[in-house]
Amino acid sequence: MRKIRIGLSENPYTIHIERNLLKKVPAYIDRLKLGNFGLIITTRKIYSLYHKSFKRIFKGSRYKIFPVIDGERAKSKKWFYRVIAEIIKIDGWDKKPFIVCLGGGTVGDLGGFAAAVYKRGIPYVQVPTTFLAQIDSSIGGKTAIDTPEAKNILGAFYQPKAVFIDPNFLLTLPLREVRRGMAEVIKYGVIKDKRFFSFLQNNRRQIMARKPDYMLKVISTCAGIKARIVAADEKEKKGLRTILNFGHTFAHALESSLKYRKVSHGEAVAIGMVYAARLSLLLKKCRPQDVAKLCGIIRDFSLPDKIDFNPQILYKSLVYDKKFTTGKIRMVLLKRIGQVEVVEGISPLNIKSILKKH
Repeated sequence: MRKIRIGLSENPYTIHIERNLLKKVPAYIDRLKLGNFGLIITTRKIYSLYHKSFKRIFKGSRYKIFPVIDGERAKSKKWFYRVIAEIIKIDGWDKKPFIVCLGGGTVGDLGGFAAAVYKRGIPYVQVPTTFLAQIDSSIGGKTAIDTPEAKNILGAFYQPKAVFIDPNFLLTLPLREVRRGMAEVIKYGVIKDKRFFSFLQNNRRQIMARKPDYMLKVISTCAGIKARIVAADEKEKKGLRTILNFGHTFAHALESSLKYRKVSHGEAVAIGMVYAARLSLLLKKCRPQDVAKLCGIIRDFSLPDKIDFNPQILYKSLVYDKKFTTGKIRMVLLKRIGQVEVVEGISPLNIKSILKKH
């Protein structure tokens, strides 16, 4: 088993990475002493695939499985209140509830946010089942739900008590989902690790074939990079953690402007990184060859680098982003492969110029 410690001063925890790890999760939860009743939040699709295993592993009267709707729609006011209602049903003088987020990024965001706000905080753990969640969203304690106007606009920093990553879940994941998760993987190489970027360039076939050793390396590398960044800047107060948002300002605006339907989060991140790189070039922050390398690896992994959208609607969605203040914007821009920088006060005119070129 690979263990990665996130050494936070107040809420340290461990990321556990191992094949066939799911069956060990209840024993780990017992050691953590989270409570005496767990609400397992998953999706209908995940539950349909694994319900027999879930019932066998999380047996007895200490757990209740609560499937939510699939996709980004789960991160809504409707499903948030349904989760809260389930916790209220469980809670009582003889029950101490905790949450198990067993699914992709939407489940982790929804369950984590519910844990953060119910009684000002109850324990939760992350058991990510999608590639994107395993390498990124389950780690770091960012929790949120959406509104029609903007993605993740209601949220909180709230750390899990542990993260349990079982790569075996990826074996039943559609290839397109693995491909979408690669957008976040590529991001880690771009922002922090040039050698890892080269590893991805040279091992595309092995990674997309989901060969175990390659997948373990990818997951462990990404989790390790994020763990170090989060430990250094848990709540983005120092500006260090902000680099994890590379491509995400455009991506979130794209998702919300398209009503979370025409593009997945991973695809939006891929497109967002391309637009962030083009903006970097416009502002003379990077070289053309670095933009070409980024665009090249995105195409190599069959990710989109463009999509039809209304620039005016997307810009309006971008204005709602929490990084947009006083008419100007803060964004993570590319310097070279393996290094990015946070740039303050970018003119809206430059943003609009990039959007018009789509």
